[in-house]
Formats: sequence, C-alpha cells, structure tokens
Amino acid sequence: MTIKLRWQARLLCAAVLATVTAASAAGVAGATLSAGSAAPPKRFTVGVENLQYYPLHTVDGANRYRGFARDVLDAFASQQGYAFEYVPLPINRLYTRFLKERTLDFKYPDHPKWREDLRHGLKLSYSNVVVSTEEGAMVLPRHRGRPLSEVRSIGTVLGFTPWPYRQAIDSKAIAVSTGNSFDGLLRHALADHIDVVYMNVDVANYLLAEELKTPGGLIFDPALPHARSDFRLSTLQHPEVVEQFSQFLQREQGLVHKLRQKYRIGDAARP
Repeated sequence: MTIKLRWQARLLCAAVLATVTAASAAGVAGATLSAGSAAPPKRFTVGVENLQYYPLHTVDGANRYRGFARDVLDAFASQQGYAFEYVPLPINRLYTRFLKERTLDFKYPDHPKWREDLRHGLKLSYSNVVVSTEEGAMVLPRHRGRPLSEVRSIGTVLGFTPWPYRQAIDSKAIAVSTGNSFDGLLRHALADHIDVVYMNVDVANYLLAEELKTPGGLIFDPALPHARSDFRLSTLQHPEVVEQFSQFLQREQGLVHKLRQKYRIGDAARP
C-alpha cells in the first residue's frame, strides 16, 4: 500500500471513530436530559365566578382566584400533575362560555339544578360535593322573626336565583332587586331599602365584618326560607378528570375538613 493510500485509510478511520463517539455522547446527553426533566403538567381551564364570595371563593383586585375552593382545586391538581388556569367571568358570561361556546374545560361552582334551561340536552359530569353551606335571608336584627308574608323585597346578585322564594317571586308577592355585587346589596339592606338579601351566610358575615365594617349589622334569619347549597366541579369534556376529583375528595376528607376550619366555613350559619 502506498503512503498516500495509508494516509487516506487512517483519515477515514478517524472520521468514522469521531462520528461514532459524537453520536454516543449525544445519546448519553439526551438520556440524561430526559431522565432529569419531568413531563410538563397537563393544563386545563376552570371557569369561575368573578364575584366576591370569600371565604368560599373570590377574585381579588389583581384578578387572582383565592379562597377555600382555590386551595382544594390546587391540592387536587398538584396530586394529579395537572395545572389549572382559573378564568374569572361574570356569572351569565360564565354560563355562555361553558355551556354554549364550550371554551372552558371545567366550571366551579356548579350544580345540576342551576340554570336548567341552559343544560337541557347536554351531557354534563359533576363531581361529588366539594362544600355544602347555608344560604338564606340576611335581615336587620329588629326584623328577625318577621313572617314571610311581611317580606316585600329581596336582593340577590345578577345570575343567582333565590330558589326558596321562587313561588312568592313568581306570584309578585315579593319584588326582586338584583345587583352586580353582594356588598352593594348588603348596603341597601343596612339602609332598610330592601327587606332581605338572599345569599350565603358565611360570605355575608365576612363582608359585613371585613368589608363594610358593620359586624352583626345584618343577621341570618332561620325562620325565613333557606336552603343548603352544594358546590360541585362540572365538565362537558373531561369526565375522567371529574371522577378523579371525586376520588380525591373521598380520599382527602381530612384535608378538606382542615381547609373548612381554616376558612371558618359553616360557623356563621349557626343561629
């Protein structure tokens, strides 16, 4: 073999060896990167009410979702490796986005009996109850114990339906005043401009004490119609995730109880 041929053979061998070494190194680096990095979380959108409903849930001035519901949902998402993006919307717009446009993965809170006219013919999946709380009449202390026949006006937020008063409202015995926020309705009741504000009792007491600085200015009247309200997570698109959430609620009852204690949910409804 000539000197020229021997040099060509050596160069060819060196090139092959370099290629094999580089490929091997790249494979090891890729395997190390794959082993060292977790898969990104699966992301979902959760439509929530753009409403001051603390301690159950609220949207603050920075458009952040907070409260008991956020803690429960985040704990579930963390366990499952999910990431929830909370989308605050006015109540009527929330129903449109979720049930008609179907641009949201989940809605919270929800219940099969809410806005049944919009649910007709839709196959929704609902979780187990996340929290059950008291909804009822907030009245001036001097009006506590007044019979329903003497109630002439009731206030509630646009998009809410005071179910226990439905018959009296339909018969025009009680006039309904609606507003965009519960704190505004509570102010009207404090001024004796409306007889009753129908709302969650825990939320009412929080708003009266912390926002309006009038603790006890209105009180829950158990003699007037009231009801328990069950809050659930719902979906049109991901029933398997809702089932996982129901299992989480069953499995983590201790955690949910601690969160109820943290936010003092249920305390205020006791007469």
